[in-house]
Amino acid sequence: MKLVSERIHVELSDGVGTLREPVAFTWRGERHVIKEILSAWVDAGFGAGEVTRTWYRRRHRNMYRVATEAGEVYELYLDRGGSRREWVLRGKV
Repeated sequence: MKLVSERIHVELSDGVGTLREPVAFTWRGERHVIKEILSAWVDAGFGAGEVTRTWYRRRHRNMYRVATEAGEVYELYLDRGGSRREWVLRGKV
């Protein structure tokens, strides 16, 4: 995977009665439409080098591996830690 680790803007599904999932994202001014969510999981682990391993120091991320209409595969995540939620493009597979 080519590591990117940049904040992105994500468009979410309507999600009436269901979980809202990403349907498109904008990275470096280019919009990428998601054709399929290949996998989704929760990352509640600790960061590299984390010395104090207490519950409140864990990561809280909703991870997605997605395929775009252009045939590219990306990993992105919603960082739920802290006071604000941010979407991050982890990398291009």
